Amino acid sequence: MLIAIFESLYLIYMFYFFKTSIDFNIFSSPDGEWFKHLIGNKKGNRICPFGHIAILFLIGLILFRELFAKGLVKVSFVIAFLISLLNLNALVYLIPIFVIEYYK
Repeated sequence: MLIAIFESLYLIYMFYFFKTSIDFNIFSSPDGEWFKHLIGNKKGNRICPFGHIAILFLIGLILFRELFAKGLVKVSFVIAFLISLLNLNALVYLIPIFVIEYYK
């Protein structure tokens, strides 16, 4: 449970509070207000409003994984990986979580 709390705190920090001028996103983002995020070399948060909401579901899954079937948890991480391809900044932030979950 300690690892789950650490992962959750890390995700909250990276998706809500972390500001950087490094932009990993090489693809164009989908159009729409929900998918707009900072681009270029200006310092700020690189996660769109959709990412701010979607990460809450992943955090809930991490914290309460014992309530779900293992197959559902694995599928959820695959879906999180695929959705994070929309914004490569989010993918970079999620890499440590994917590594921890893979070896866990």
